[in-house]
Amino acid sequence: MPDMSGKKILVGFWHNWASKSDGYKQGTSAEMPLSEVPEAYNVITVAFMTGDGIPSFTPYNLSDEAFRAQVAQLNAGGRAVLLSLGGADAHIQLSQGDGPKFAEEIIRLVEKYGFDGLDIDLEGSAITAGKNVTEIPAALKIVKQKYPHFIISMAPEFPHLRNGGMYQQLIKNLEGYYDFISPQFYNQAGDGVYVDGVGWLAQNNLEKQGDFLFYLTDSLIHGTRDYIQIPADKFVIGLPSNPDAAGSGYVKNEADVRTTLERLAAQGTPIKGLMTWSVNWDAGRNASGNAYGYEFANRYGNLIHEDHVDAPDTEAPGAPGKPAAMVSASMISLQWRAAVDNQGVKHYEVLRDGNAIGQPMLPEFHDTAIKPATQYAYQVIAVDNAGNRSAASETTYVTSADQEQKPEQDVQAPSVPQGLQASGISQTSVQLKWQAASDNVAVTGYRVWRDNKLVHTGAHTQWTDSSLKAGSTYHYQISAVDAAGNQSVKGPSITVKTDAQPDNGGPDNGGDHSQWSSQTIYHGGEVVSWKGKQYKAKWWTQNNEPGASDVWQSMSQDVSGEWNAGNVYLGGDEVKYQGKSWVAKWWTKGDKPDSSDVWRLK
Repeated sequence: MPDMSGKKILVGFWHNWASKSDGYKQGTSAEMPLSEVPEAYNVITVAFMTGDGIPSFTPYNLSDEAFRAQVAQLNAGGRAVLLSLGGADAHIQLSQGDGPKFAEEIIRLVEKYGFDGLDIDLEGSAITAGKNVTEIPAALKIVKQKYPHFIISMAPEFPHLRNGGMYQQLIKNLEGYYDFISPQFYNQAGDGVYVDGVGWLAQNNLEKQGDFLFYLTDSLIHGTRDYIQIPADKFVIGLPSNPDAAGSGYVKNEADVRTTLERLAAQGTPIKGLMTWSVNWDAGRNASGNAYGYEFANRYGNLIHEDHVDAPDTEAPGAPGKPAAMVSASMISLQWRAAVDNQGVKHYEVLRDGNAIGQPMLPEFHDTAIKPATQYAYQVIAVDNAGNRSAASETTYVTSADQEQKPEQDVQAPSVPQGLQASGISQTSVQLKWQAASDNVAVTGYRVWRDNKLVHTGAHTQWTDSSLKAGSTYHYQISAVDAAGNQSVKGPSITVKTDAQPDNGGPDNGGDHSQWSSQTIYHGGEVVSWKGKQYKAKWWTQNNEPGASDVWQSMSQDVSGEWNAGNVYLGGDEVKYQGKSWVAKWWTKGDKPDSSDVWRLK
């Protein structure tokens, strides 16, 4: 597998299907062998891995052997070939416990076709469907442990990267494991970013396209302006290759991208590269039959490899989380929360009793050079590409197992788990997190108690309870157990009330809902009134005005489902307009179905 760490990249998606004349401007994408992707693209992402249950992949027009040979040809040139999971029309939904099975399928495809990584391209409801947010990361961690150079990437639509957005938890669950994220800076119409002193920068404002590219990227790599943080050295801007590849977001002026890269480098945060949808469209033809002629590759292939002048990186990473330890007779296994850096963490230094014993790239380490029945003190330090070192993590004290000692001799119970918190509350589920407990030997697991009944046992300090009833109150406590079966006292209890079942009515249903306030925090399922209409929150939100943000779903649409210029619609929403049925391709407000390419006839 090619090692792409520390390298600038130009990422291009490749269609695993026959050529289609389905461009946004009625153009036609090219049908091309994988091996003929231009050299400018040093990361090629094959679209898509799909299917019900455990998704899979099969080449559409080649034998397995022929497809693998083309992957090998690209690998021989130092180029990586990833497999993309999902796509705009796919619904991926893993169930509880599917992580190991999904990992087995990814490994099978790696061995069969030679893939070098997996890209997560979930859109719409597929992002948080089922247990995707936990099971996909669980699977990829297994694969990453087997193949250290296995690349993990994501291609989210940028609105999902706001605080409380649907990709936030997925990214958090893969911190320290993912290699790059390429947000889609296209197909989002008037959505964008607000900058003090500059104003609102919409994605489809061509006059301010350069500022939009810079400030949205700047917001994401610093975690500001209501966006989550993605380190600069793991950031790849996603753009359409031409006007046929996306409804909006095409960048015609190379200077807009060049200036963005130069401004980012000048402030000490150069990014990893660019991504495009897609190579096939880059080689396609417009509605008149004129070839696009690899316009994107020719325009930006050399640009990303130029040596843009950047300020010295003097900012050290944040401290890693306190290591959590698991003990066996011959090994102490450590895991910790990944550190965050302005340009990304290069590796970690693991200290045992103050001495460095390893430099893992992932936030985990297995110490096998230990003696029986001996106490050790572990700390972790994060190091970035410039050599800046973080402060050391909190110290974890661990006593290795005594091979001669019988388990029954351990009679000391673990400490009481503290810090139990609830988040992501919906009508039927709640996410629980708590602080790790300690033990004289080692904590081996935790027990979750709901209303004094045991409902879950596991090794992690988080769990999602998804078997709840709407509008109900529950009480949770956590206890810790060790290898000898000693159980701690149950921790402090917290009370959780699930969201009420929505009344599904409009203004005539008699519901008495509070007026929306920009100061109030709302959770998924909560209903408010605003400007004479009712809206239901789809996820956590604050200061996003109903009717102007896709976090709110209008509950005041006509019973007939007629299109309304005042409603916000998301990809997949259906409406009636002038006697015909239309389906939204992406976020829209005020765009008439018969005069905008955001809508397609059903």
